[in-house]
Amino acid sequence: MPLRPWSRDAVPVATGSEAAAFDRAAVERGVPERSLMESAGRAAADLAMHLAPEGPVIVVAGAGHNGGDGVVAARTLAARGRSVRIVAVGARPDPDPLLHGWVVPVRRVDDPADWPADAIPGSAALVIDALLGTGLRGEPRPLQAAAIRAMVAAAEAGVPVLALDVPSGVVADTGACPGPSVRASATLCFGWPKLGALLEPGRARAGRVVAAEIGFPPSDDAFGACLLTPAWAARVRPRRDPVTHKNRVGAVTVVGGGEGMAGAVILAARAALRSGAGFVRIVSDEANREVAQTTLPDAPFVPLDRLDAVDDAIARSGAVVFGPGLGTGEGRETLVERVLAHDRPAVIDADALNLLAEGRPFDVESLIAPRAPRLLTPHPGEMARLLGVSVAEVEADRPDAARRLVARSGATVVLKGTPSLVASAGRPLGLSSLASSDLAVAGMGDVLAGSAGAFLAQGAPACDAAGLALLYGARAAHLTGLGAGLAASDVPEALPRALGEDAAPHTDLPFPWLTLDLDAPR
Repeated sequence: MPLRPWSRDAVPVATGSEAAAFDRAAVERGVPERSLMESAGRAAADLAMHLAPEGPVIVVAGAGHNGGDGVVAARTLAARGRSVRIVAVGARPDPDPLLHGWVVPVRRVDDPADWPADAIPGSAALVIDALLGTGLRGEPRPLQAAAIRAMVAAAEAGVPVLALDVPSGVVADTGACPGPSVRASATLCFGWPKLGALLEPGRARAGRVVAAEIGFPPSDDAFGACLLTPAWAARVRPRRDPVTHKNRVGAVTVVGGGEGMAGAVILAARAALRSGAGFVRIVSDEANREVAQTTLPDAPFVPLDRLDAVDDAIARSGAVVFGPGLGTGEGRETLVERVLAHDRPAVIDADALNLLAEGRPFDVESLIAPRAPRLLTPHPGEMARLLGVSVAEVEADRPDAARRLVARSGATVVLKGTPSLVASAGRPLGLSSLASSDLAVAGMGDVLAGSAGAFLAQGAPACDAAGLALLYGARAAHLTGLGAGLAASDVPEALPRALGEDAAPHTDLPFPWLTLDLDAPR
């Protein structure tokens, strides 16, 4: 059954296997393979000219189609008057028909033991990595590994590298690097960004990620992942009617904050207010009342132990955020059962997830087919506990872990990380297009949960609420300008600016073929 698309502004993302299958299908539909290669190579030449306007260019070309793209790029650069040389690794044709008679110097290397030390001179202005592309499944063979090590050495010496489709040595399906791998300044993906260039550790090796339209037919629902962009967020986020009131625009109840843990619920509640919720209640330990009401007087306070009042607060809300700072001590099982018994959309976060992982009072399978949407927001450690596996197993295949938890729980799942992933039944895997190491700070999970709760309360489906919270939270963090000095408490105040921004993409690339331009990770 085909997956339901997110919207036309979400950018399809292909694994290497999906891209190869689509290539074959495109050729069967009458798209000439050489036409695609010509378009790809000319786009690579355009980007190379932009990244390095002058100076010699070295193209490291493998034997396959990725190498063919590189040869077309080399020919195009030569036709434009650039000094260019091809390092042919393995069995490329001699002479190469893709050169169309242009005389481009070619240095052939067939033996890893004889790799020439001067194949990539330090005087090069740019290296184009057209060695392996999306076909890698395991560790590179010795000859290709030698070429990769030479490109790594060039990059370490200050020569920028432009990789085609994915950096050589990165597995396009997973982002894994089972052997040596190129560290590119930029990666040009043909047709669509490749999943391996967006998942760690491949993301760190891809640098700036650019995608080019090269003449493929429409992708429809061919791929299992997509990139959630600011344009997508601007299209789907809830809008207020001109005439409305506080409960119609979203009422949220935040349940959490054991004794001495008021900060988590305050962060979540503040994020909910700043994400557009019209009314926010805080349900927390009585010991947190004074600090909560002093810090956030906008949010009425309900003590955790007044269960009838807790029920009433939830019943009068459009969504619940459950778990920030909750604790897992005695008596919490009753609260879990009570909160999740309500027919209200819920964000289940932090200690509420840990209680479910322990089966207190019931395990995550009991969430299947709930009466209202459930959104689970684990970090890798919480995900490992929910699935009963190690953190290393989660990190080895994060998309699979997210999908497994969806299958077990019936809920929508946000697996936090770089990038954060949104998994939901019947939808492609959503990847956040905005991420930064600046977000690696305590409390950001509480901000995410509160923001997602606000979007749920405003009527967004769980998967959209998750994606909106991820994108607007990341953009708000960037707008603070605080960089590595960011604190989670800085982010809610910047959320209104992020929500009010123009969603038009910003790029310095002037090319008509451009479909995506992502900055290198920070």
